Amino acid sequence: MDNEPTITLHYVQKDGRRERTKLTHHTICEARQVAKAVLHVGNGLYTEVDICSEDGTIETIQNPAVAPSWDDLKVTRNHLAHK
Repeated sequence: MDNEPTITLHYVQKDGRRERTKLTHHTICEARQVAKAVLHVGNGLYTEVDICSEDGTIETIQNPAVAPSWDDLKVTRNHLAHK
């Protein structure tokens, strides 16, 4: 367990600022649980959490409680073709 890499959680706030938390001796599953708990407790402060290793981002967890702004929504010309 001492050889496990450090996992870093990057919390992205609504204004784009980031906060970082380093987790040592945690699995990816545990990091997901921590990220989801902080998103929930943050009450909409964070839009997403990037779970990162020393090699880069492993995955991104979106906050389902934060609705995207109109600027974040993109409409493609084939959007009706999928219905």
